[in-house]
Amino acid sequence: MHFGLFCLMPQRDRSRTPREIYRDTLEHVLAAEAAGFEIAWFAEHHFSNYCLCPSPLTMTAFMAAKTERIKLGPAVVVAPLYEPIRLLEDIGLADQLSDGRLVLGFGTGYQEYEFTKFGRDLKDSRAILLETLDFLEAYLRQEAVSFEGRHIWLPETFFSVRTIQARPSVYVAGLAGDPELQRRAVERGYVPFFTTGWNTLEAMEGLRAKVGESYAAAGGRLADAPFAMQRYCFVTDDEEAALRAADGARYVRRVSMAMRNKTGELEGSFLKEMPAADEPPLAEIAERLLIGSADRVAEKLAGEIELLRPSHVSCFMGIPGLSQGETIASIERFGTHVMPQLARYFGDLAPIGTAALEEAA
Repeated sequence: MHFGLFCLMPQRDRSRTPREIYRDTLEHVLAAEAAGFEIAWFAEHHFSNYCLCPSPLTMTAFMAAKTERIKLGPAVVVAPLYEPIRLLEDIGLADQLSDGRLVLGFGTGYQEYEFTKFGRDLKDSRAILLETLDFLEAYLRQEAVSFEGRHIWLPETFFSVRTIQARPSVYVAGLAGDPELQRRAVERGYVPFFTTGWNTLEAMEGLRAKVGESYAAAGGRLADAPFAMQRYCFVTDDEEAALRAADGARYVRRVSMAMRNKTGELEGSFLKEMPAADEPPLAEIAERLLIGSADRVAEKLAGEIELLRPSHVSCFMGIPGLSQGETIASIERFGTHVMPQLARYFGDLAPIGTAALEEAA
């Protein structure tokens, strides 16, 4: 098991420019690399202030020149919105520029507003994702690539730019109970990746069980089912700052669910903030998340790791409403105070949740 830094890059404050947000994100990634995080992830969304990163592979290539050790990748490539042949070329280029540090996240996408602007039908998203994953496999496995699918077609082609890695790690968002995706996960070592939001531990345990059951039904061993989860995280001793972090997490959830449920209202590219259904009180949101002192975060996270056995924990730390100094300090304290406590509790974290990944490799 290892830790990642998830970078959504929202623009809650209208006065903040994209350039400022990208600069802050670079500082987050550099701090995470120094703190010992394994991966920096970059989101993909379009046409709204929810996320100012429309091209996560471009961000990956930029960060490759600024970092040395941390792995880099999209979380996630919204597969149906891409020209698939160029996508493979961009993957090869990003891995080359990062000296083989690319990791890949793929997903179907869920915001119909984005799909409409691209002239794509959200109903086709699952089929296109599965076919894109098969196309990626052809690229990784075949010297001469040819492919004939319903959505993707390529005559025999030799790519001049290939990945340095024989096989970058592949994470796939959502579709916990999808038999076709889980079959691919078993056969190819894909890691299911889930956003937990402000869910209770019981809800996360239910999701983990569903992933394991579908993985076993696809031919894998239940105990070896990989699982990556995303958690809001803010390390602080300031109670007022903790509530601001919870408010920022609530804001992200509100605009995300509004777009998912097709109730989002836009003023230009800015989404109106509206309460989400069944929204708990702010103090309860803070209690559910990894927010608080280093001791509290370490203790809560240790309980989650013990119960859920994740292969990866992606920490959403650039929460809107926090200052840059607060976010950087949180990342640093996670590395200097939280990670060591977890290492003392568990010993070596690496073997947790990794049996299936090692077998696939």
